[in-house]
Amino acid sequence: MERAGAAARVRAAELREEIRRSQVVGSDETSARVSGRNWWEWVFRSAQTVYHVIRPSRGAAVIADVMGEATVRVWVSDCWKPQLRAPAATRQLCLAHQIRNLQGLIDRCPRLSWARETQRVLREAIHLRKRREQLTARGFARRVGEVEDRLARLVARPVTNRAAQPLVKRYRKHREHLLVFLHDLAVPHHNNDCERSLRSSVVHRKVSGGFRSEWGADAYAALASVIGTAKLHAQPVLETLVILMGNPLLPSFVSQDP
Repeated sequence: MERAGAAARVRAAELREEIRRSQVVGSDETSARVSGRNWWEWVFRSAQTVYHVIRPSRGAAVIADVMGEATVRVWVSDCWKPQLRAPAATRQLCLAHQIRNLQGLIDRCPRLSWARETQRVLREAIHLRKRREQLTARGFARRVGEVEDRLARLVARPVTNRAAQPLVKRYRKHREHLLVFLHDLAVPHHNNDCERSLRSSVVHRKVSGGFRSEWGADAYAALASVIGTAKLHAQPVLETLVILMGNPLLPSFVSQDP
């Protein structure tokens, strides 16, 4: 595993450079256990590349280390503060998270019309994006303008419900980061791809309990980067690993006939 990790780290360094050159990057993080301590596994994902790192911090310094001097066009993430400080010209908040948060508010306050209307507008925005190819450019632009206006009125509406205040303040602060995906078709409305990239790591943590060494965590992250990128390009994982580490010599008693 140590040799495999060393081979994967070379390729992972190349993947990090690809992430830095990307225009749209999504990111997420989940907890990890390394040598009995709490660490964090981060994933950075573009349309072509998946890159994992496991670090003892959940802070913005991890993003700064991964991205270096690079600045992307759009950063897609949840509302974790270090993610909101990522180097990007603009950002798209994950609407899947926002719809879930609004649903939680609706469950708590069924009579709060603001939450239901805001959730409805976000759902309509997602549906509109999915129908982009069915509409003319002019028709799509008109519908986008209507959705933008409705959301702007909702965000500006006075809301006195105390339970709603965190979301009201969030959407007023990040109003321009809610519907970027309607104006830039390279931007997804969600960060689900990053969450899926971390799913196997969550299962690994629950089954194994974590890593007993830092080099093991580093090897795992490098291999996850290589394998995740291969899957993104529909490349066979075994073939990818053979190319990465070389084709082992078969024992003499194993037939090499096809």
